[in-house]
Formats: sequence, structure tokens, C-alpha cells
Amino acid sequence: MSEELWTALVLLPGGIFTGAISLLAWERVWLWRRMIIEQYAVDFRRLLKRADPTMPILLFISGVGAVGLATESEGTKQTLLWAAVASQLVIMVGSATLAEPINSKFRRVPEGVVPEGAAALRDRWRRLHLARTALTLGAYACIVVAVAQT
Repeated sequence: MSEELWTALVLLPGGIFTGAISLLAWERVWLWRRMIIEQYAVDFRRLLKRADPTMPILLFISGVGAVGLATESEGTKQTLLWAAVASQLVIMVGSATLAEPINSKFRRVPEGVVPEGAAALRDRWRRLHLARTALTLGAYACIVVAVAQT
């Protein structure tokens, strides 16, 4: 594939993923912290319905683009892209092993039902998400700087 196609694959879905993750951290996470737990359970469950299937796909496509571009690059550009890939892998594994079990507890109950331990789950998910956001921003910064290399 051409460098331009790899670049589009890493930048476009990666940018959408980074923007969505950042928006959640910037806006929803802090609102959820103030919501009564019943309201939070409904709101969080509704978010999962649409975002949960989409976000991993965007991250995966961006990762494929980063690997493709890294294999055709050298020097600092290649190093930055491999750093981004490593970060993306940590995000994927962390999301699947740490955040997804929390998501599933909310997804498995009918809307309006609060899963057991929801307040503690909300706090744990918030901390995980903020860490994931920091890692996401770092990964995307590596991608942007790498792509800007000539």
C-alpha cells in the first residue's frame, strides 16, 4: 500500500478515537461523578450501546495503519510509530481486560436497573478511562509528529 493510504488509515480513525475518548474524559466522566447512581447507570448504559462497538474498531484500524506506515518508515518516524502501536496495544488490552468487565455489568442489566456495586464500578471505570485517555493522547501525539516527519 502507499504511504498516503497508511497515513490516512492511522490519522483518520485515530483522530476520531482520540477525540471521542478525550471528550468522554472532558465532559461525561465529570458529569457522571455528580449524578445519582440510578441516573448514571442509565446514562452509562446508553453510551455503551453505541460507543462500545465502535471505539475498538477505530483503534484497531488506526493501529493497522500505524504498523503499515512504520514498516515503510525509518529513523525517528518509525520509532514514534512503534511507540504509538505499543501504546495502542496497551489501550486495547487494558480496555478488554479492565474496562470491559465493568461495561458488561451495566450492559447485562435492563435499563433502569443499577448493578450491584455500581458506585465503586463508576469510580474504577473513571480512573481507568482517565489513564486510557492520557495514553491515547500520547499515542496520537506520536502519530502526528511521525506523520509530520519528512
